[in-house]
Amino acid sequence: MSSAIPAAHIEAMTMQVWDNLERRYPFRRNRPDTWTAQRIYGLHALDKSVTFEQIGSPMVSRMFDDIIGSGNWQRPIRWGSLLVAFPESSGQWALPYISWHLDFPGDPLEPLPALRVFTCLLPLRHGGGATLVVAGSHLLVENLAKKNANRRLHSADIRTALIGRYLWIKALCSRSETANRIERFMNVSTIVDGAELRVIEMTGDPGDVFFVHPLMLHAPSTNCAAVPRMVLSSFVYRNGVESGAMYQG
Repeated sequence: MSSAIPAAHIEAMTMQVWDNLERRYPFRRNRPDTWTAQRIYGLHALDKSVTFEQIGSPMVSRMFDDIIGSGNWQRPIRWGSLLVAFPESSGQWALPYISWHLDFPGDPLEPLPALRVFTCLLPLRHGGGATLVVAGSHLLVENLAKKNANRRLHSADIRTALIGRYLWIKALCSRSETANRIERFMNVSTIVDGAELRVIEMTGDPGDVFFVHPLMLHAPSTNCAAVPRMVLSSFVYRNGVESGAMYQG
Protein backbone atom coordinates (compact mmCIF):
# COMPACT_ATOMS: atom_id res chain seq x y z
CA MET A 1 0.00 0.00 0.00
CA SER A 2 1.67 3.21 -1.20
CA SER A 3 1.82 6.32 1.00
CA ALA A 4 -0.33 4.68 3.68
CA ILE A 5 1.15 6.84 6.44
CA PRO A 6 1.54 10.64 6.22
CA ALA A 7 5.06 11.95 5.62
CA ALA A 8 5.11 13.92 8.88
CA HIS A 9 4.37 10.75 10.87
CA ILE A 10 7.06 8.81 9.02
CA GLU A 11 9.58 11.56 9.74
CA ALA A 12 8.68 11.52 13.43
CA MET A 13 9.04 7.72 13.69
CA THR A 14 12.33 7.79 11.79
CA MET A 15 13.70 10.38 14.20
CA GLN A 16 12.59 8.19 17.13
CA VAL A 17 14.47 5.23 15.68
CA TRP A 18 17.65 7.23 15.14
CA ASP A 19 17.41 8.79 18.62
CA ASN A 20 17.13 5.34 20.20
CA LEU A 21 19.91 3.83 18.09
CA GLU A 22 22.30 6.69 18.78
CA ARG A 23 21.84 6.28 22.54
CA ARG A 24 22.76 2.59 22.38
CA TYR A 25 25.16 2.22 19.44
CA PRO A 26 27.97 4.22 17.78
CA PHE A 27 25.83 4.89 14.68
CA ARG A 28 25.22 8.52 13.75
CA ARG A 29 22.51 9.41 11.26
CA ASN A 30 24.60 11.96 9.34
CA ARG A 31 27.90 10.06 9.44
CA PRO A 32 28.02 7.10 7.04
CA ASP A 33 31.51 6.27 8.34
CA THR A 34 29.80 5.03 11.54
CA TRP A 35 27.45 2.67 9.68
CA THR A 36 29.27 -0.58 10.34
CA ALA A 37 27.63 -3.76 9.08
CA GLN A 38 25.10 -4.71 11.72
CA ARG A 39 21.47 -5.80 11.99
CA ILE A 40 19.22 -4.61 14.78
CA TYR A 41 15.96 -6.48 15.20
CA GLY A 42 13.16 -6.43 17.73
CA LEU A 43 12.33 -4.11 20.60
CA HIS A 44 15.48 -4.22 22.76
CA ALA A 45 16.93 -1.07 21.16
CA LEU A 46 13.77 0.95 21.76
CA ASP A 47 12.52 2.76 24.85
CA LYS A 48 9.36 1.14 26.22
CA SER A 49 7.51 4.40 25.65
CA VAL A 50 8.01 4.11 21.88
CA THR A 51 4.84 2.61 20.38
CA PHE A 52 4.81 3.83 16.75
CA GLU A 53 1.05 4.25 16.99
CA GLN A 54 1.20 6.33 13.79
CA ILE A 55 1.33 3.06 11.83
CA GLY A 56 -2.33 2.55 12.67
CA SER A 57 -3.33 5.31 10.26
CA PRO A 58 -6.85 5.54 8.86
CA MET A 59 -5.72 3.99 5.58
CA VAL A 60 -3.96 1.09 7.34
CA SER A 61 -6.89 0.57 9.70
CA ARG A 62 -9.30 0.37 6.76
CA MET A 63 -7.16 -2.35 5.23
CA PHE A 64 -7.42 -4.40 8.43
CA ASP A 65 -11.16 -3.81 8.40
CA ASP A 66 -11.31 -5.11 4.83
CA ILE A 67 -9.15 -8.20 5.42
CA ILE A 68 -9.94 -9.25 9.00
CA GLY A 69 -13.25 -7.46 9.45
CA SER A 70 -14.37 -4.19 10.94
CA GLY A 71 -14.18 -4.41 14.73
CA ASN A 72 -12.60 -7.87 14.52
CA TRP A 73 -8.93 -7.02 15.14
CA GLN A 74 -6.81 -5.88 18.08
CA ARG A 75 -4.90 -2.61 17.96
CA PRO A 76 -1.34 -3.44 19.11
CA ILE A 77 0.09 -1.78 22.19
CA ARG A 78 3.35 -1.42 20.24
CA TRP A 79 2.88 -1.13 16.52
CA GLY A 80 6.44 -1.71 15.40
CA SER A 81 9.64 -3.57 16.16
CA LEU A 82 12.89 -2.80 14.39
CA LEU A 83 14.15 -4.34 11.17
CA VAL A 84 17.32 -2.32 10.64
CA ALA A 85 20.24 -3.40 8.48
CA PHE A 86 23.20 -1.13 7.94
CA PRO A 87 25.23 -1.53 4.71
CA GLU A 88 26.73 -5.03 4.70
CA SER A 89 28.35 -5.55 1.30
CA SER A 90 29.56 -3.59 -1.69
CA GLY A 91 29.30 -6.68 -3.86
CA GLN A 92 26.60 -7.75 -6.26
CA TRP A 93 23.29 -8.61 -4.62
CA ALA A 94 22.21 -12.25 -4.88
CA LEU A 95 18.94 -14.00 -4.15
CA PRO A 96 19.60 -16.09 -1.01
CA TYR A 97 19.06 -19.84 -0.80
CA ILE A 98 19.17 -19.98 3.01
CA SER A 99 16.98 -18.71 5.87
CA TRP A 100 13.62 -19.27 4.17
CA HIS A 101 11.12 -19.74 6.98
CA LEU A 102 7.67 -19.06 8.45
CA ASP A 103 6.85 -17.05 11.55
CA PHE A 104 3.82 -19.17 12.53
CA PRO A 105 3.30 -22.93 12.78
CA GLY A 106 1.60 -24.47 9.76
CA ASP A 107 -1.98 -24.72 10.99
CA PRO A 108 -4.99 -24.28 8.72
CA LEU A 109 -5.73 -20.63 9.47
CA GLU A 110 -9.47 -20.20 9.12
CA PRO A 111 -10.45 -17.52 9.74
CA LEU A 112 -7.21 -15.61 9.26
CA PRO A 113 -5.85 -15.00 12.80
CA ALA A 114 -3.27 -12.31 12.04
CA LEU A 115 -1.40 -10.27 9.49
CA ARG A 116 2.20 -9.14 9.51
CA VAL A 117 2.82 -5.52 8.62
CA PHE A 118 6.03 -4.00 7.24
CA THR A 119 6.37 -0.20 7.21
CA CYS A 120 9.13 1.57 5.25
CA LEU A 121 10.72 4.50 7.06
CA LEU A 122 13.54 5.20 4.59
CA PRO A 123 13.65 4.64 0.82
CA LEU A 124 14.27 0.93 0.22
CA ARG A 125 15.54 -0.08 -3.20
CA HIS A 126 16.57 -3.31 -4.89
CA GLY A 127 19.53 -4.87 -3.11
CA GLY A 128 19.03 -2.73 -0.02
CA GLY A 129 18.28 -5.53 2.45
CA ALA A 130 14.52 -5.83 2.00
CA THR A 131 12.61 -8.86 3.26
CA LEU A 132 11.86 -11.36 0.49
CA VAL A 133 8.53 -13.22 0.36
CA VAL A 134 7.36 -16.06 -1.85
CA ALA A 135 4.01 -14.77 -3.06
CA GLY A 136 1.49 -17.61 -3.22
CA SER A 137 3.45 -19.90 -0.91
CA HIS A 138 0.78 -19.65 1.81
CA LEU A 139 -1.50 -21.74 -0.42
CA LEU A 140 1.03 -24.59 -0.49
CA VAL A 141 1.50 -24.32 3.28
CA GLU A 142 -2.25 -24.37 3.89
CA ASN A 143 -2.64 -27.50 1.73
CA LEU A 144 0.22 -29.16 3.60
CA ALA A 145 -1.31 -28.26 6.96
CA LYS A 146 -4.69 -29.69 5.97
CA LYS A 147 -3.06 -32.99 5.00
CA ASN A 148 -1.34 -33.08 8.41
CA ALA A 149 -4.25 -31.87 10.51
CA ASN A 150 -3.38 -34.28 13.33
CA ARG A 151 0.00 -32.63 14.02
CA ARG A 152 1.38 -29.13 14.26
CA LEU A 153 4.05 -28.41 11.67
CA HIS A 154 6.73 -25.95 12.63
CA SER A 155 8.74 -23.80 10.25
CA ALA A 156 11.58 -26.30 9.72
CA ASP A 157 9.09 -29.15 9.15
CA ILE A 158 7.23 -27.12 6.55
CA ARG A 159 10.36 -26.03 4.73
CA THR A 160 11.61 -29.62 4.56
CA ALA A 161 8.24 -30.87 3.32
CA LEU A 162 7.97 -28.16 0.66
CA ILE A 163 11.49 -28.88 -0.58
CA GLY A 164 10.62 -32.56 -0.82
CA ARG A 165 7.38 -31.96 -2.71
CA TYR A 166 8.12 -29.11 -5.09
CA LEU A 167 11.11 -28.72 -7.41
CA TRP A 168 10.64 -24.95 -7.54
CA ILE A 169 11.00 -24.63 -3.76
CA LYS A 170 13.87 -27.12 -3.77
CA ALA A 171 15.74 -25.04 -6.35
CA LEU A 172 15.07 -21.80 -4.47
CA CYS A 173 16.60 -23.32 -1.32
CA SER A 174 19.48 -25.06 -3.11
CA ARG A 175 23.07 -23.90 -2.89
CA SER A 176 23.86 -25.45 -6.28
CA GLU A 177 21.07 -23.65 -8.16
CA THR A 178 23.02 -20.48 -8.90
CA ALA A 179 22.20 -19.72 -12.55
CA ASN A 180 19.70 -16.98 -13.42
CA ARG A 181 18.12 -16.96 -9.96
CA ILE A 182 16.67 -13.46 -10.24
CA GLU A 183 15.17 -14.19 -13.64
CA ARG A 184 13.87 -17.60 -12.62
CA PHE A 185 12.40 -16.79 -9.22
CA MET A 186 11.75 -13.03 -9.22
CA ASN A 187 11.09 -11.83 -12.76
CA VAL A 188 8.55 -14.48 -13.73
CA SER A 189 5.78 -16.36 -11.94
CA THR A 190 5.54 -20.15 -11.91
CA ILE A 191 2.42 -22.20 -11.26
CA VAL A 192 3.16 -24.87 -8.65
CA ASP A 193 0.33 -27.18 -7.56
CA GLY A 194 -2.20 -24.52 -8.48
CA ALA A 195 -0.38 -21.68 -6.68
CA GLU A 196 1.27 -18.84 -8.60
CA LEU A 197 4.71 -18.43 -7.02
CA ARG A 198 7.16 -15.57 -7.34
CA VAL A 199 9.73 -14.05 -4.99
CA ILE A 200 8.85 -10.45 -4.14
CA GLU A 201 11.45 -8.04 -2.78
CA MET A 202 9.54 -5.72 -0.46
CA THR A 203 11.06 -2.45 -1.61
CA GLY A 204 9.28 0.86 -1.26
CA ASP A 205 9.23 4.50 -0.29
CA PRO A 206 8.77 6.05 3.16
CA GLY A 207 5.18 5.53 4.25
CA ASP A 208 4.61 2.43 2.13
CA VAL A 209 3.11 -0.51 4.04
CA PHE A 210 3.08 -4.22 3.17
CA PHE A 211 0.47 -6.62 4.55
CA VAL A 212 1.74 -10.22 4.59
CA HIS A 213 -0.09 -13.50 5.18
CA PRO A 214 1.38 -15.26 8.26
CA LEU A 215 1.99 -18.51 6.33
CA MET A 216 4.03 -16.93 3.56
CA LEU A 217 7.58 -18.24 3.14
CA HIS A 218 10.07 -15.40 3.54
CA ALA A 219 13.75 -14.63 4.12
CA PRO A 220 16.10 -11.74 4.91
CA SER A 221 18.45 -10.42 2.26
CA THR A 222 21.85 -8.73 2.28
CA ASN A 223 22.02 -4.95 2.27
CA CYS A 224 24.30 -4.14 -0.66
CA ALA A 225 23.24 -0.48 -0.74
CA ALA A 226 25.10 2.47 0.71
CA VAL A 227 22.29 3.42 3.10
CA PRO A 228 20.56 1.68 6.04
CA ARG A 229 17.46 -0.40 5.59
CA MET A 230 14.98 0.90 8.17
CA VAL A 231 11.64 -0.89 8.43
CA LEU A 232 9.16 -1.43 11.25
CA SER A 233 7.42 -4.78 11.60
CA SER A 234 4.40 -5.79 13.62
CA PHE A 235 1.73 -8.46 13.91
CA VAL A 236 -1.92 -7.51 14.16
CA TYR A 237 -4.19 -10.23 15.58
CA ARG A 238 -7.85 -11.04 15.21
CA ASN A 239 -9.96 -10.51 18.33
CA GLY A 240 -9.75 -13.50 20.65
CA VAL A 241 -6.37 -14.66 19.32
CA GLU A 242 -3.46 -14.59 21.77
CA SER A 243 -0.05 -14.36 20.14
CA GLY A 244 1.48 -16.91 22.51
CA ALA A 245 -1.15 -19.49 21.63
CA MET A 246 0.01 -19.47 18.01
CA TYR A 247 3.31 -21.09 19.02
CA GLN A 248 2.19 -23.66 21.58
CA GLY A 249 2.47 -27.36 20.87
